[in-house]
Amino acid sequence: MNVYCIGVFKEMDLAINSIIKLMDTLNEGDLNIRPTEGKWSIGELLSHISVLCKADFLIGAGASEEEMDHFYEEAEPEANRKAIADALIDNYSYLKEGIGRLKEEELLQETTSFFGVVHSRYEWLLDTQAHLFHYRGQLHSMIVHILRLEPNVQLFE
Repeated sequence: MNVYCIGVFKEMDLAINSIIKLMDTLNEGDLNIRPTEGKWSIGELLSHISVLCKADFLIGAGASEEEMDHFYEEAEPEANRKAIADALIDNYSYLKEGIGRLKEEELLQETTSFFGVVHSRYEWLLDTQAHLFHYRGQLHSMIVHILRLEPNVQLFE
């Protein structure tokens, strides 16, 4: 694997592990809490987090809007912590294996998403990392500010 990707995945490993630890502070009933009307519940946020690594990889590989709609329909886990954690781990592994197979010239090759954004495959990986950290921050905020819990989960090294 490319040395720069190794560094990105080191940080993403921390993010994945901390998301699972944050999930461990929740009970199943917490997944139904919707802090803001019209926005995701905690469970819906976690469901999205659980599929985003594979989704972002597929988008970076040039998947069409129709292919992505089908992916989201099929990939969304059941609304329970175990199913969400399993999906998170599986979809993260898919991303790591997919990026790990790419040669350096493939990492630098630009692709265009169905919504018009042009990035190299490496840039798509960086976007995925940012995407993951963004939603982890939202989850942490929901736990602290809505559930009034202190998760005591390390978020950065």
